[in-house]
Amino acid sequence: MKRTFSTGFAAILCLCLCSFVFSAPKKTIHVTPDNAKIYIDGAEVGAGTYTVKFDRGTDFVMVKLEAPGYITKTYKLTKDNPKKTILYKLPEDEALAASMGGDGEDDGTDIANRWFDVTCRKGLTEDIIWKRLMNIAVKNFEDVEVRDKAAGWIKTRWRTTNFTEQTVRTRLEVRMSFTDEDQISYRVRLESQIKDKDCRGNQCYEKFNYILNKYAPLISELQTSVGGGE
Repeated sequence: MKRTFSTGFAAILCLCLCSFVFSAPKKTIHVTPDNAKIYIDGAEVGAGTYTVKFDRGTDFVMVKLEAPGYITKTYKLTKDNPKKTILYKLPEDEALAASMGGDGEDDGTDIANRWFDVTCRKGLTEDIIWKRLMNIAVKNFEDVEVRDKAAGWIKTRWRTTNFTEQTVRTRLEVRMSFTDEDQISYRVRLESQIKDKDCRGNQCYEKFNYILNKYAPLISELQTSVGGGE
């Protein structure tokens, strides 16, 4: 009987010790703003705050945080992080706040990275139209990469705008549209791209579906200076 008791007691003690040793570590995440969505390894788990429980086979998780008006961020949270409470603060999206348009807009500003037509007013010669288009390009972008009058093609170099966390670059491209012998028209595109400021190189840029507000006068000038054709 004594041996049986000792064996049973040892088994219980071992179970308790194992449970203590392998109890799942926990890390509690708090995010500012408190409406930020929290994703763990790609799955949405909550907003504002969430407690991550690490199992024995998991050394880290990928935490993605996003909120309207803020820059989406992804962090690697490790099981051996000495802090039990992790505080994250999302930076405000300054580039978005300084822009117009975007997918789903219905106010006529959804033109980023898309071709749109400018039909020139009747009575304007090709020379006058070309000079006005070149003036708009140089005034807004300074450096012109392609200026081919015969082909009716203008393409500026990228112009960068720096924000605290991001860099936006924009360029203008204009091409003559050969659709109507009696009407001169051009196709215009404002290309817009964005990258995190701490990422080096052109490969970091990705499409940005917004146009910086400072280019709004350019769009208006295209219509008033050369546009207005029927």
